[in-house]
Amino acid sequence: MTQTFQWMQSAAFSERVDRLELHGLHFQHVNLCERRAWMYLHRVNFAQWNSRVATGTAHQATHYKRDRSTVGLFGLAPDRVDWKQAIVFENKGTGGASVAVDRQVGFYAVMLSIATERTWTGRVHVLTNRRWREVVLDASLLDGLWSDSLRLEHLTQVQRVPSVPRIGLCASCSLASFCGYD
Repeated sequence: MTQTFQWMQSAAFSERVDRLELHGLHFQHVNLCERRAWMYLHRVNFAQWNSRVATGTAHQATHYKRDRSTVGLFGLAPDRVDWKQAIVFENKGTGGASVAVDRQVGFYAVMLSIATERTWTGRVHVLTNRRWREVVLDASLLDGLWSDSLRLEHLTQVQRVPSVPRIGLCASCSLASFCGYD
């Protein structure tokens, strides 16, 4: 972790995360679509009715064992954790939306860094091509997570579902029929 983030922002970041009950998917969603993030913040989730999500969940459950060593750590649900080497792992079906995925994995690494007082890194395993991508807690990622936490805090105060433009991800989004972008 950069020294600036560690000393000036880690307590404020951790407090905001706890107060707003944020976890990894919040940081992924806010980087995909503000409407999706708003829905998730307000506990509206249509993923259970989306066949693509269900297929991905079933594939991951049958092919990749989830790490249970983070059970009880609120907001941390990565696919695997290497406690000795301080690496958090996340499996993703494709390599798309890399910024959003990196923010999710970065969130896990930051929270583990704060909790253990060790600098963690992340690795994203892209299942379709069987490649790994490293997620390092550099100044850019930490600044992005800080900004994301502020955006998420703002969205908790927004009373109506935000209006958003159609984007490339709309066709595969579990909220597409709600938004009218299907």
